[in-house]
Amino acid sequence: MELTAHSVSVAGLHGPLLLPTTLAAHPGHVTLVAGDPGYGHVALALALGGRVPLAQGEVALDGDPNEDLRRRHVTLVDVPDVTAPEDAVSVRSAVAEQLALAGRPASRAATRAFLAGHGVDAARDRFETLPASTRTVLLMHAAATRAATRVLVVAAPDRFGGDPTGWYAAAEQLAATGLTVVVQVTHATARLLALPATFELGVDR
Repeated sequence: MELTAHSVSVAGLHGPLLLPTTLAAHPGHVTLVAGDPGYGHVALALALGGRVPLAQGEVALDGDPNEDLRRRHVTLVDVPDVTAPEDAVSVRSAVAEQLALAGRPASRAATRAFLAGHGVDAARDRFETLPASTRTVLLMHAAATRAATRVLVVAAPDRFGGDPTGWYAAAEQLAATGLTVVVQVTHATARLLALPATFELGVDR
């Protein structure tokens, strides 16, 4: 499903959280949106997912601006203070929660099988100890198991540092299955990936 945003902005209590932003993301592709670290990434993710009122502009899924449609089909991945797991919990607990949110089996056995399928055997370790790329890959793949998911919006995976090429390759693999994948990063990360930032936070074009 195609996800578009035209001149979308989000207001905060003391000023705008997101300045007018325009983007278009298509099935089978990873769309990078670059911007400075901060609340703008969270605000854009929530706007794309139909989870926050817009100050102006329109977000549409296959041309339909209905928020319920986006809440059904757009899955938000690792949005700080929204869908991001608690760092202090174990890897097993964090992944089990994400699988449950996706409507998938989340028993100990199901969680172990999911982790093993991604080469992770640190189920009892704290989630915050995972390498940054492993964290993002697990969360993206868990979100993608949700039956209704057609769009993944991954919010600032580079905030944990590390090499972005691993999770970007996973994003490309998920896009290759037909998903629309939006990844929000800093300009520095876009440069590390040697990719153009076609769209930017606060840029309306």
